[in-house]
Amino acid sequence: MTATTEDTVQARPATRPRPNLADLTRRRAKTLGLRLLANSGLTRLLARRYGGSGVILMFHDFTHDPRAQLDQGCRIDDFERILAGLRQRGREVVTLDEAIRRLAENDPRPFAVLTFDDGYRSNIDLALPLLEKYAAPATIYVPTEMTTRTLNAWWLGLTELFRARERIEIEAMDARFLCPDLDSKIGGLRRAIGWVWDDFRRAEMLAPTFRSHGISLADAIDRHILDEAGVVAADRHPLIEIAAHTTTHRALALLNEADLRADISDNKAYLETLLGREVPHFAYPYGPPSLSGEREPRIVREAGFRTAVTTMPGSLFPEHAHHLFTLPRQNAEYTEDSAAYTACGIDGLFRAIAARGGSPLAGIAEPAA
Repeated sequence: MTATTEDTVQARPATRPRPNLADLTRRRAKTLGLRLLANSGLTRLLARRYGGSGVILMFHDFTHDPRAQLDQGCRIDDFERILAGLRQRGREVVTLDEAIRRLAENDPRPFAVLTFDDGYRSNIDLALPLLEKYAAPATIYVPTEMTTRTLNAWWLGLTELFRARERIEIEAMDARFLCPDLDSKIGGLRRAIGWVWDDFRRAEMLAPTFRSHGISLADAIDRHILDEAGVVAADRHPLIEIAAHTTTHRALALLNEADLRADISDNKAYLETLLGREVPHFAYPYGPPSLSGEREPRIVREAGFRTAVTTMPGSLFPEHAHHLFTLPRQNAEYTEDSAAYTACGIDGLFRAIAARGGSPLAGIAEPAA
């Protein structure tokens, strides 16, 4: 009789991921610091150098309770605080096309752009009512294989796995986890996701784990991500624009040039056929793991896109009008307080840290168009 995966896990020592006191202390200090900076307005001093003309904000999933999602997603109440904060600070929320026009014309009016990656259902179910309330447009970047339910959405699979099981074995990691509570599940998920981020080729190594634990990626995608009909309906809404995010959502730096070109161009063609219009905007999956240098921006440009966004923190300046294929984008998801985190990011705190007090111009790397 062959032992089941559960039997194997029970027979081997399993570690119980526990919150690290030092990590918890740093996180609490970070949250307190962000709130103090945001509420005091001290980062406004940074904004004089790093705030720029506008900012592109990045979101993924929205939720009422990030902890229940294993510390993932943007709390929807925080999203409303972000929208209200933008309005209070006189930053108009505009489309990508309008943002590029303002940069090109050196329009002094401050602005923000909202972008959502991957096509989560919560973009429509939770975020759209707030977009309507604040008359704020948003761009949703969608990979082809998300809507066809064939993508290796390994992060969704890992989240489902840690939510559903107490005993987990990930053979490729040579790791066994005992996760009977939320803290241990969050800790285990962070370790597993970090293991993939260390080398994105590892994403393909998780399939046996999902099979042995009965995790269907197609089902996980279907629960969380818009289908083709949902994508079309979203694009028809006057506040929503669907944009491209590759076919397979792989780390593009790992692909040879032929596969890279196909992954980008096929997604554009698929979405244009589905939506019946041009799709001019693109987002690199994962950010830096999809940027090996000049190659990826060049191919995105040659594919016929007009813009491409990264995950490099930073604001937009008139100079970016000549570097539209490596546009910086400020992460706006921090589960403890996305609103304070985003307020500091808009003022340029994270760009100043990344640049060590140097140039405020993030993303000006590829040759000017």
